[in-house]
Amino acid sequence: MDKSGGPAFPVDREHMEAPGYESRTVSDGMTLRQWYAGMALQGMLAACAHPNALGYEPPASAAKTACEYADALIAEDARTGG
Repeated sequence: MDKSGGPAFPVDREHMEAPGYESRTVSDGMTLRQWYAGMALQGMLAACAHPNALGYEPPASAAKTACEYADALIAEDARTGG
């Protein structure tokens, strides 16, 4: 598995090419890393979004922390064969 974790919502390309299926451009979309980071950031913001809240991080710092959580989750998943 690569560092991005691969696509978050993979598309079955064989199904997309099946007879009678409407032809259209398909995108792999966001990576699993981006999905995990977004979910981590969502939780962080829900917990302490107000600048006066305990544990508040400025946006750039919060984004970096969210990516670190995503990287840790992908590494643990790879380690355990998830």
